[in-house]
Amino acid sequence: MKTRIAYALLAAGLLAGSSSVSAGGFPAHCAGTYLMAEDGGATSLWTFEADGAFFATSSLQPLLNFSDQQGSWEQDGSRGARGVVLALVFNEDSSLHDVSRVDVSVHTVGNGCDAIAGSLEVRSFEEGEDPLDPSTDDEGPIATDTFTGRRVRPM
Repeated sequence: MKTRIAYALLAAGLLAGSSSVSAGGFPAHCAGTYLMAEDGGATSLWTFEADGAFFATSSLQPLLNFSDQQGSWEQDGSRGARGVVLALVFNEDSSLHDVSRVDVSVHTVGNGCDAIAGSLEVRSFEEGEDPLDPSTDDEGPIATDTFTGRRVRPM
């Protein structure tokens, strides 16, 4: 039961608030760092590198015992981009509990790259399951949601 609660909290930490937006593309020049608005009052930072690397950090990491998230992204047709990040989740004794995977679909909002939105799906991979092969997850997604974000720019 405690594990399920931790998963739910991890998912809440990785999930973002919903928004009504119009879809646009996510071109490579939109690479950069975005301040993300998440459900439950958490805040996160997502960085899309031009070379396809994808990094995320959540304000809930200390509370829920999970690592920074790392992965990759790529353009997804003319409608946007898709990406995946992995997080290590730890037990109270600091041993590895599992690896969580967040699959993201993102698009720009309005003109340019200053705002993004999209959807995501969170899965947990226990021992014997492979986070690089979602078909090995015997429980399916633990959460899905939508998100919004704003690009970090110098003043």
